[in-house]
Amino acid sequence: MQKKLIASLAVACAVAAPVAVADVAISGSTRMMAQYDGSTISLTDGWSRIRFNAGADLGNGQSVFAKHEFGVNIGMGHIKATAGQRVTVLGLKGDWGSIALGSQWDTGTKVIWKSCPHWNFGCIGGMNNGRMQQSARFDGSVGAFGVAADVVAASDVDQAGVVLTYDVGGLSLAGGYESRDGADNWSGVGGSMSLGDVGLGAYFNEVGADDGWSATVSMMGFDIQTGALNSASTHNIGYTAWASGPAKFRIEVSDGDSADTSGVGILRYDW
Repeated sequence: MQKKLIASLAVACAVAAPVAVADVAISGSTRMMAQYDGSTISLTDGWSRIRFNAGADLGNGQSVFAKHEFGVNIGMGHIKATAGQRVTVLGLKGDWGSIALGSQWDTGTKVIWKSCPHWNFGCIGGMNNGRMQQSARFDGSVGAFGVAADVVAASDVDQAGVVLTYDVGGLSLAGGYESRDGADNWSGVGGSMSLGDVGLGAYFNEVGADDGWSATVSMMGFDIQTGALNSASTHNIGYTAWASGPAKFRIEVSDGDSADTSGVGILRYDW
């Protein structure tokens, strides 16, 4: 019995050895916020997540990579199970660019993120699909010009998109188009630029008869964003009140035509 146990352990160790030496990095972002929705105050999770990044050199300038990201609700103390909520991909990359397969951001985010502070209240007027499940995405660049193309194939080809970008110095421009099977197509243009310590950004996008836009100014710890979806306007202001290394505390207020004035205070630690 002991000999069989020793032999089984030896085989298990031999099989597990390649995994133990894999290039794996663990990181995450833990966030908790006090939220006011216009009538009540609650203490809730602020989109916390944990991620595992792995990669290996394949030789000849090629490499394989994988990313597994999970949403964590620290307020309730469990891992979230919502489909498509986070990025989980397997891909290859080299001098030619990269291709990723799995659940990931659509190419339209390269336009929308030109005027989106990436905090609680999101991107005013943005109508791209955000994260895509069962998708493939290619990213490549030549000099200051870049291209990103994606396809969603949950059942045949459900969506296909392409975005062209231009980045030089503090200027960044993007324009894209998404063809959506059985729905109105999306198109958008956006740009951002840095002028010393001041950041400026804007975008416009449309889907069928609907249109949305946003403009953002960032300076001295403030992000001031205004925009609209069709005729309903929204105005957001955020302020990073304290930051020390990977820890931050931020205050945000949002007011608009279609919702009561609301606000949050977010404590965030990126690790």
